[in-house]
Amino acid sequence: MNKIIYLFISGILVLAFSCCSASKSSIKLEQNPPFKITNAFYNTWVGGQPGVKGYSVQFEIDNSNIVLDSIYFRNMSAKLQKDISTLKNVYIGTFILPNRMKDYILHSDPKKEFRNELPDISKKIPFQLNLNEAVISYIVENSTAYYKVTNVVELKTTGKL
Repeated sequence: MNKIIYLFISGILVLAFSCCSASKSSIKLEQNPPFKITNAFYNTWVGGQPGVKGYSVQFEIDNSNIVLDSIYFRNMSAKLQKDISTLKNVYIGTFILPNRMKDYILHSDPKKEFRNELPDISKKIPFQLNLNEAVISYIVENSTAYYKVTNVVELKTTGKL
């Protein structure tokens, strides 16, 4: 009787661990999307307040029938918005970086540290990306697909007006 229980519990554990490993790779990247990216770049921007900064990532595609949905870039994600100021198929994703200019109270008495904000523990994106890589999601035939862009160029500003 003990052998049957042992085999039953072992079988359940094997099934549980095999299901966990399968769920990690559920997002498949497309190799040949139904569009071509004609321009992909990003630039950094600084806001008017201290510590306000971020990235603006822009993609131009050649197929007007495809709708770009989201972008994953530098361990962040954002919705892509179509740029209506141009006749081209341009999509822009804006990332606001967290403000790191915070005053923390460090004291031996934990009660005096009560007003400190908790650190931002953002969820990880489901992709491993280099600094110049991004993954865009797009909608085709009422389903979401993903494509990895490997050469997102940084657009440098001169700083001169």
